[in-house]
Amino acid sequence: MASLRLAMRPLSRSTVVRMAGRTASTAMETEEFIVYPRERPGLDYSLNWSLNKNGVTPSGDAYRLTKASAAAKVGKAGSVSAGAKAAPEAGESSLSIGAFEDALAAAKAALEKAPKLYVCEGDVPGTRIPCRVITESGDLAATAMASILERMPRKAEASVLPVTCFVTPGGMDFEGFLVEQGDGVIYDESAVVADVVLSGAAASPAKLLASIKTAAEEIQK
Repeated sequence: MASLRLAMRPLSRSTVVRMAGRTASTAMETEEFIVYPRERPGLDYSLNWSLNKNGVTPSGDAYRLTKASAAAKVGKAGSVSAGAKAAPEAGESSLSIGAFEDALAAAKAALEKAPKLYVCEGDVPGTRIPCRVITESGDLAATAMASILERMPRKAEASVLPVTCFVTPGGMDFEGFLVEQGDGVIYDESAVVADVVLSGAAASPAKLLASIKTAAEEIQK
């Protein structure tokens, strides 16, 4: 990791409007006030706004998973073999930062179209570095919670975590990650964060395990 880019990701007006539309789409309006729908499984305002900071505005339900037992209800967990090659780091390999950013945008767009999103949170194996995995795959989510991420203390509300993975089996074949410096708005200025994109054939549990471990090593340098 020769250099760090500034992770500036301010929310655009159009994004904020879309997010507001998502949370208020079923609201009841009267002459005096608007009544928003009550939170329920799949509709968590704090989680949705947190995902919006990641650049993903859910079009359907989104579920935050912090326990393997809960994840087992959304998909079938599988074992994960070690030894897979990690995704390349953008700007430090043949993968350009521009190509990574294009793939990141495509992955976010694919995730936004999914009827359900699963947001897995835990520590990168062998570290105390929190990681978030965003995927539309129930099986991948269950596997991430049971066989990849380590349990971390539950936070009061969803937040932006140092390692964020955008994993979409339905996207184009792509693998890569990018390390950036915090911008002082979404991320603290002293923070070093990493985005990981695995899509298409690269969206496998083994590739996810190898890539988040490598990304965590890089942000600690």
